[in-house]
Amino acid sequence: MFFSGFVDNISVKVAVLHSDANSAIARNAGQIIIDNSCSVFYTDTGTVWDKNLIKNPLSILDGITHLLYVHSSVSHDFVTFAFYAGLALGRGVRVLILETDGDISIPSNCMHLGVLLNLSTFEENLIAERSRFLLEDTRNFARKTLLEKGISCFDDNFIRLVQMGDVEAVLLFLDAGFSHSITDAAGTPVLSLAVRAQVPEVVNILVAAGADVNRQSQDRGYSPLMDAAQKGDVVIAEILLKHGAHPDMKSRDGQTALIICAGRGDVEFSRLLVRYGADPEIKDSLGMSALAYAKLFRNEKLMELFNKPSA
Repeated sequence: MFFSGFVDNISVKVAVLHSDANSAIARNAGQIIIDNSCSVFYTDTGTVWDKNLIKNPLSILDGITHLLYVHSSVSHDFVTFAFYAGLALGRGVRVLILETDGDISIPSNCMHLGVLLNLSTFEENLIAERSRFLLEDTRNFARKTLLEKGISCFDDNFIRLVQMGDVEAVLLFLDAGFSHSITDAAGTPVLSLAVRAQVPEVVNILVAAGADVNRQSQDRGYSPLMDAAQKGDVVIAEILLKHGAHPDMKSRDGQTALIICAGRGDVEFSRLLVRYGADPEIKDSLGMSALAYAKLFRNEKLMELFNKPSA
């Protein structure tokens, strides 16, 4: 789950529906809900239809994300529960049923109206439900926001916006449930595309979301670090190396990032790779190492960097 920060306004708000007989249990359940960073609103089924106390019974579910019905053997409020459960489901409000003692008296053909819970596992299930709700609502919010910006929720649009370096849109796509591991039609992972487009902010976002820093593309067989080496982008390379990129991985042609740098004569990038343990003597498919290329091109700075001090 990757929350961008655009959805801080999302929270769980629970209407607790209970009878006078089980109000103490309802309050205890409510305290557990509060302790888990959720809001609680109590309604006694014995007063809900009293127009002197509640002018509009429908208002009980205003702004509510969940309806919790506290059931007990002494409760005789199934009609009230059925009314509010139907109303809640119509509004997209999740219905929970807390069984407190004995067998629940709700007819079996009505059990689909809610998720059945019990006292012993109530908090555990509440935590799971809160996580499920936040994930689902985050995705819905992000998709809605993208559509309001005129952006359709398709992989191709995600890839395009990654390459454009649109940080806000990339965060929204991730919140909307799009994978940080998708590839383009050529089999290039989205992280590699961000590296090639040289957008370090997006590289940071994808890495933080869990993108594999060592996954090689199908087109070149390059890892993201090799792509950074090809571009000479030291800033992005350091991001990748700090997050576990292997400096000695080989491409389809047996090249390492250091060999690519040696071929380009890039001293600064090579120095970074050596600092992270890159081996200048690893050979490519032509039998040439980074050190050998440095000698071939008579690059004294690279030869000095690659030559290990004598024992």
